[in-house]
Amino acid sequence: MKTHDLSKLPPYGRANAVFVGATEYAGVRALLTHWPRWIRLKRRLKRAPGFCGHYTYYRFPYTFGQVVLFEQMEQMMLFARDPLHRELMTWVSEPNGRNAKAGFIRLYEARDDGVYANGAWSAD
Repeated sequence: MKTHDLSKLPPYGRANAVFVGATEYAGVRALLTHWPRWIRLKRRLKRAPGFCGHYTYYRFPYTFGQVVLFEQMEQMMLFARDPLHRELMTWVSEPNGRNAKAGFIRLYEARDDGVYANGAWSAD
């Protein structure tokens, strides 16, 4: 039976806000400099209100991307204003490609008419 009640879905299925992004780092030195702060930020992310899931992807040689899921867009935007997140984004976007050559972000928000579950995840 098809249902709009998402209470039985795993956390990532209840996400209504999705961040997709990637950074092409300038090289190994930039990656190693960024790594410890990224680990701290990832810990904060997992404790953030509304957090539903986090996935990392890689593209040779120096591109790392993220897919981050939150229950609501407001919760995701609140996390984006975290001081450590802002510090890292400022570092990544320093002029002249010192730390990163390129990057992008995309924000997606689920619409109410596109929500349903079925099978074992059906609440009915």
